[in-house]
Amino acid sequence: MSGPIYNAVRRSQGSQATTVVGSQISPTASTFSDPKAATYLTKADLRAGTKHRKRFAIVTSVFFLIALVMLILVQIGNLSNNHVLGDLYFFKIDTTNIILADPGTNSKLQQSIAESSGLHDFYQVGMWNFCEGYNDVGITACSKPALMYWFNPVQIILDELLNGKQVTLPQDVSNYLTIIRAASHVMFVMFFASTFTSFLLIFLCPMAVYSRLVSIPIALFALISGLMTFIAAGISTGMWLVLKKDIIANAADINIVPSIGSKMFVLMWIAAGCSLFAALGQVGMMCCGTSRRDIKTGRRPVGRKARNEGGVPVEENPALRRRWWGSVSQ
Repeated sequence: MSGPIYNAVRRSQGSQATTVVGSQISPTASTFSDPKAATYLTKADLRAGTKHRKRFAIVTSVFFLIALVMLILVQIGNLSNNHVLGDLYFFKIDTTNIILADPGTNSKLQQSIAESSGLHDFYQVGMWNFCEGYNDVGITACSKPALMYWFNPVQIILDELLNGKQVTLPQDVSNYLTIIRAASHVMFVMFFASTFTSFLLIFLCPMAVYSRLVSIPIALFALISGLMTFIAAGISTGMWLVLKKDIIANAADINIVPSIGSKMFVLMWIAAGCSLFAALGQVGMMCCGTSRRDIKTGRRPVGRKARNEGGVPVEENPALRRRWWGSVSQ
């Protein structure tokens, strides 16, 4: 008994007519000689061909999400006297022993004198305001949040001790306070802007899967966001470390003890690291990784395994491959 007879149907190029060839052939992959059929793509092909690029795009989006959470915590730190937000501050000065003249002075008497003068035990700084309090009570009050806030420790102490009376400051102190104000303004703008851009990039990063051309503006936007976060963290770190060093050098004799908010610094540097990593990942996707457009235009043909799983012949059609400028190669 003879085997089955298969009729191969081929559509001629340039016409809608078909030619039936009545020969006995074997139903193998070699029978698919039509170039159009050989380059037919399915959704499974696109998913398989772009899975690595898609995964990396999602990873960059997740890193921007982490950066956004860290930046939000930096933004809202020190806004309230609750246990969590009260522990998030950039800088703190301890004035508990500021009036200590004699090491043998009774600590309770010293505390009573300090409280009667209006001076608190500590002052700590956030992005929007400062808070004050006592060691045995905690934070008792916070200043009203203000845009472009900057911390002026000299003015705060003068207000507390001298009830706001004007005092002429040395020129070097005035110059230093001017630098702190300018650096604080730059830090505020960059932290605020990077928080907004990180939110947008959570949704923009996955769009890089579709095309390398789409990746270019997304990568540049991500790089700007990452650099803003890194610069803001760097300015904050440098400013507060220099202020701490300066207070230790010039105010040690009046017993003002400065300290850095380590938790806040950890948060902002995690945000800076995640933003930079995600930005560099998006920059790499400008030249690496197969996009959906690469597959559709034939620049990056789908792998043999993906084609076989999608039921598409392995044969390639060189005539349908496009060069990088978009023209069809012959």
